[in-house]
Amino acid sequence: MSFLVEKQQILGSIAEGFNFLGNSVNPSLYPFPWFSTLHAARISLAFQSNTRRLGTHNALGWKGYIGGFCLMSWGGMVFSHILLNLPPPVLYAPQPWVNYISVHLFLTFVFSLMPFFLVDTDLLSTVDLVLFPLDAMLRVNAVVGTLAHLSPGSPSYEAIKPALINSSLFHFIIGCTASAGGGATAATLGVWTPTWGSGGFTPVFLKKGPGSPLSGALSTLDIWGGGLVAVVYGFATSHTAFRPFLSILSPYFYAFTLVDVHNVKQFSSVESKSIAAAVLMALFGIRAVAAKVQASAPAPANKKR
Repeated sequence: MSFLVEKQQILGSIAEGFNFLGNSVNPSLYPFPWFSTLHAARISLAFQSNTRRLGTHNALGWKGYIGGFCLMSWGGMVFSHILLNLPPPVLYAPQPWVNYISVHLFLTFVFSLMPFFLVDTDLLSTVDLVLFPLDAMLRVNAVVGTLAHLSPGSPSYEAIKPALINSSLFHFIIGCTASAGGGATAATLGVWTPTWGSGGFTPVFLKKGPGSPLSGALSTLDIWGGGLVAVVYGFATSHTAFRPFLSILSPYFYAFTLVDVHNVKQFSSVESKSIAAAVLMALFGIRAVAAKVQASAPAPANKKR
């Protein structure tokens, strides 16, 4: 019973976090939500860290500097909307441009005063270790916001092909794209270098990665983690695309828990989002701890021949 109470408290806290992050930073002075503002800040930090680490910060020029940041920020949203056959909001709404670019320029000024912060691996890993719950919530918000187009209550529902709406695979693909489309595209093109695509156009997630299966899974977590969020959210909301799986899994679920999933009350959108966030937080936490341990480990001494 205490475990169930603790679980409800955790999910309630996550739901409260989602509600807070949906508020404006300042209704009159800066009327943009915390979600997009903090997302812009995290992308700006990652973008500037790469330019400083590679020594290309002063070689990009303002067009490449802002264009690369925007691609890294909005790539997931643009590609997922293309898959949905819907116009991306950045094509018709000026608010994202003002919100993201203003944050990027502000942090550019801040980090110009302390550039050491952007190249300190141990310090950056500490930031990731502290902020991994926020990072998970930002990812989940992007994924769920895109999946909302596949719900009957969405104004764009009728414009999407039923075959896509009822496909669990498409939900997974949309989750992967919305979660990591921007980061994967930016890394593939190398937008933090003066010449985009100079290293080739092979998608970064298709290149050979770490030898360890665990390291490989953690290095691609941003991608498949988004797909997992879409699946968890689809099951929790009992979306039509996942009901066949619920029917198949129901007998096994009942055998272990003595609970009939068909008679369980469907979770609300907020509850489902919180459950998906809790799952992604656990995975992001594992990755953040592993990165911190790796960053804190002493460099191996060079062996003498």
